Formats: sequence, C-alpha cells, structure tokens
Amino acid sequence: MVCRNCKLELPVYASYCPSCGMQVHKPHVHHDVSATAAPSIEAHARHVDWLFEPVYHEIERRLDEPNVDKPELYETAHRLEAEVLKGIEASPEKVRRWLRMYQEVAPDILVLATAALQKPDAGISSQIREVVDLFVLQPVH
Repeated sequence: MVCRNCKLELPVYASYCPSCGMQVHKPHVHHDVSATAAPSIEAHARHVDWLFEPVYHEIERRLDEPNVDKPELYETAHRLEAEVLKGIEASPEKVRRWLRMYQEVAPDILVLATAALQKPDAGISSQIREVVDLFVLQPVH
C-alpha cells in the first residue's frame, strides 16, 4: 500500500505516512471476504480480524532475520484466522502445525496468536481450543 499523498510505500500497520504525515485509510480485513456469506458470519470474521491485530502488528515490527520470512509469518496468521473461522469444521491438525511453526521460529508471535485464540469471544471450536491450550501450557524457549 502506498501513501495517497507522497506515494511512499507504507508499513502494513501505519496509521499515518512516516514521510508526509497523511492519515492512512485502509479496510480492516484479513480474512477472505468471499467466505463470509451471512452478516453474522461477517461480523464474527471481522471480530477475529480485530483479535489478530496484535499478531499482525508484531510481525510488522519484527526486525528482518535470515531464518524467518515475514511473508511466511503473515501467511501463517492468515491461515490460522481462516481455519478457526470454519468453526467445528476447522482442522485441529492444521492449527497445531501452524502454532508449532510459530513456536519454533517466532515464539513471540505464538504468545500473541494463542492469546487471541484463547479469548472467550473468539468463538473457536472446543477441538481448536484444546490445541491452543496445549501451546499455552508449554514453556516458550
């Protein structure tokens, strides 16, 4: 995304352009909009987007590391969101694999992702909650 005023490439979570100070307006959607047909489903998806804001913000703030690609961290967060939005059809094994990846390469992101998913209003299935709870109980290295 670029600034409408000075055309500077903007960080993902910029509220204002760091060059000219112009306020950034952008949609607040990380989930696949085509997957949310009903208004109640869309409202829940937007709420999960909001819960994941700290995850995306921390990914943006991370320094570049040779062994960790930011796009991979973003994609994993996006996949986690999309999977938990499936409700009881969500795959615990996929969620476990993605959380394990965060545990190995970005434990700070793991803490934020599990915190978002543990919130009572996240609306995740009991199977996914069990997987998330296992990662919360494990010490972060």
